[in-house]
Amino acid sequence: MKPLQKDSYLVWVLFWSIIPIAWLFMGEGLWHTHDGLVHIPRIAAFYRALMEGHIPPRVAGYLNYGYGMPLFIFIYHIPYYVSSLFITLGLSLADSFRLALSITYPLSGIAIYLFGRSFFENRKYAFWMFLFYQFAPYRFVDLHMRGSFGESYTYIFLPLALWGLTELFKTSQYRWFIVATLSTAFLIMSHNSISLAYFGILCLFTLVFAPSHKVRVIGIVSLIAGVGLSAWYWIPAIVEHKYTYGDLLMKNVYIDHFVPWYHYIVPNFYNMESFIFQGIMAQFGIFHVVAILFAIVILVKQRGSVLEKKQYAFGLFLLVTSIFLMQPVSTPLWKHISLLRQFQFPWRFLAVVVFATSFLSTAYLSFNFAKNRRTLITIAAFVAVSTVFYWVPQYGHNDIDEAYYWDFPLNTTYYGETDVIWSAGPAGSYPSSPVQVIDGYATVTNIVKKGHIHTFTVDASESARLVDNTQYFPGWRVYVDGEKTPVEFQDMNWRGLVTFAVPDGKHDVRVVFGRTPVRLGAEIISIVMMGVLIVIAPFFQRILNHEQ
Repeated sequence: MKPLQKDSYLVWVLFWSIIPIAWLFMGEGLWHTHDGLVHIPRIAAFYRALMEGHIPPRVAGYLNYGYGMPLFIFIYHIPYYVSSLFITLGLSLADSFRLALSITYPLSGIAIYLFGRSFFENRKYAFWMFLFYQFAPYRFVDLHMRGSFGESYTYIFLPLALWGLTELFKTSQYRWFIVATLSTAFLIMSHNSISLAYFGILCLFTLVFAPSHKVRVIGIVSLIAGVGLSAWYWIPAIVEHKYTYGDLLMKNVYIDHFVPWYHYIVPNFYNMESFIFQGIMAQFGIFHVVAILFAIVILVKQRGSVLEKKQYAFGLFLLVTSIFLMQPVSTPLWKHISLLRQFQFPWRFLAVVVFATSFLSTAYLSFNFAKNRRTLITIAAFVAVSTVFYWVPQYGHNDIDEAYYWDFPLNTTYYGETDVIWSAGPAGSYPSSPVQVIDGYATVTNIVKKGHIHTFTVDASESARLVDNTQYFPGWRVYVDGEKTPVEFQDMNWRGLVTFAVPDGKHDVRVVFGRTPVRLGAEIISIVMMGVLIVIAPFFQRILNHEQ
């Protein structure tokens, strides 16, 4: 593999990955996106949880008018860890979001180039794939219009995992096993639904391109190891989803988000309203459509090597599957498969199309015109410039009141994905007090409330019942003088809140959010997997040689 420091193409990779995001650092305030003003308070909540020692963050204790919510059991973590790092370095909430989102673009460019260089063993082919990956119109929809935090990180970890797998297929070296494993784990922790689709790509890639059965098994094991490392996140997110209204409230969202098929293939260079669907500009890109046609021609005419035919068949399979799932004909699948409904919007499969069309893009280089350097440079320039209108944020800028977002009162979800089934829905105002006496006679003093731990003193002249104004979710526990006390969360007068009894006398009370058996088991799986990866490192090559 060519050393990175001697690869001049990387200079162009960096150049063309920085130019389109330069506008994100211009203008007053933060460029407006669909989701940006949702991520700002989430960043604040995540950072506060980390600073209070709530690791990994599971609840956002200050959102929802102080009642809290189990947001981070279900919401991806990687983008918020990166943002929290930037806050630690002194950046504001807005600037931490700006930088954490912006860096995904050049990092994804480097990652796809490294994969392409390894897979094709040709820097020109790798750079060509880079161009089509980075300048797919949907990339700028995600970055400049939607402000899609998690999806933007998946664009980094998919090609990194593919790079690790490709090098693993060639060398069977443990370092590439680890690259594939860690990239898979980070991919899963970057976005719930897109990581599922991309994990499918990784599995299929391993089955199709591994050169032997033994190497194929090693590749699958590396992916399974990545799943194990990220178990602490995805197992609770799936298993404890039943305690929310998520599927009920989102079950029909997909119905209104099937984009007309012609939107995908007709170019929209200037963001014309007639080709905007519910605020989304959904198109493959004119040059990407041509790449698809070229790949089909090569397959039909039986041109190219065996590897090229396999490559184009692989890319076209991903493309056709994505197109099917983005059209109303797939409605029965969306209706009956709960996991598919977690994608919310069928057009989200454009993230798969981005990779598929970039993988098919090297079909350009199989035709005679590609032998002319000037022609090739001209096409490459047009691929990039065809998206230039979208390099500039389309919706203006927002002034960010940092203090408001540090103490954001709402819940940051659109469809009530994390509304707890026992609650009466999102809170509408702050409680009069964090803790209240609801039956009997008692006074509550010395209240100290953190996101996941509340402590206070109760002085009761008789047995009393109290409510800690916290939205209940499995894991909340009450300790009176160190003894665990039963929690009642289905009182019709205090729906979904933490209520409990205390005997007469003076008592120290702690209300703590802890691990459930599901979360504990998931974390143990991740820790054990990490331990296994460390232990087998010195013996990996010996194990492979023995199997030979």
